[in-house]
Amino acid sequence: MSYIDYLEWRFRNLNEGLSFLLAILSLAVAFIKLRYFYFGAPAIVIGILIPIIAAAIAVVPHEIAHRQTARVYGCNSRFILSFKGFLATLLINLLSRFTGVLVFVSGFTGIFCRFGLMSKDVEGKTAFAGPATNLAIAVISILLLLTLRPTNAYIDYLLSQTYEFNSYVAFFNLIPIPPLDGQKVMKWNIGIWVASIIFSLILAFMPFFIL
Repeated sequence: MSYIDYLEWRFRNLNEGLSFLLAILSLAVAFIKLRYFYFGAPAIVIGILIPIIAAAIAVVPHEIAHRQTARVYGCNSRFILSFKGFLATLLINLLSRFTGVLVFVSGFTGIFCRFGLMSKDVEGKTAFAGPATNLAIAVISILLLLTLRPTNAYIDYLLSQTYEFNSYVAFFNLIPIPPLDGQKVMKWNIGIWVASIIFSLILAFMPFFIL
């Protein structure tokens, strides 16, 4: 076993809480800024804490939606961190402020059904649950921003970051390339896939026109 394979094995066997934390950080680094002042708010809150909270709101509900949907259909499931995926996500997102590219491939929800069998219907619905949750959170966030127009810097920035993370994670995961959710959703119901990826694109670019 090579050292890379050993690290992959260790990461895949981390407890779920630590796996979630590392996955969240690998996404949050795209927006973490050590020197960042927003409407006079302290940099540690705006530049570090809020991006981590917003990333958590994008990652955890997405994976829990996968997990709980799988369990509804009688399958066991848990979030699994991949060393290679975590490293790629961390490095690419660290450079995102220069490249404009943001990814999330740190881990996945492992699903284990009886006899190792999963129907196309169950697989598609389980896959769609993740990005559908992100889309719902993104819609709630943008509606709160547009209706409340918060003057509090913390609330304003948290809602903005929550919206950005969720709309992008939804779009990225709906790309129909294995092992992303999009391929499974498209195989299950192409109409739902087309509607959801178009909607995620609209959400991703809407702020440029209305905010």
